[in-house]
Amino acid sequence: MKKVLLGVAVVVLGLSASVSAQLRGMGRVQGTVVDESGAPLSEVTVKATMTGSTGSIDGASNGKGEWAIGGMGKGEWEVSFEKPGYAARKAKISLPVELARVPPIPVTLKKS
Repeated sequence: MKKVLLGVAVVVLGLSASVSAQLRGMGRVQGTVVDESGAPLSEVTVKATMTGSTGSIDGASNGKGEWAIGGMGKGEWEVSFEKPGYAARKAKISLPVELARVPPIPVTLKKS
């Protein structure tokens, strides 16, 4: 019985590792986030989630409103931008190859 449970645990752990590995790669996205007046917004939470997965890669904007997320695998991604007091925004991004770089993504958040 112990051998069967150990085998099941190894299979489950292996599946978890392969799901996480799908997210990771050499892709990178970056951009800026500003308010409606064009002023940079710092401490905006940026979260990239690969379509069909539950894992994400998280980041935040700096004092100049600049943000970047690296280590992304090939595939379709949704990037969300959130900051208290502002309406959240989302962008869909496609990384066609492992080393993909996309043009900078400018984001404007409106006060909620």
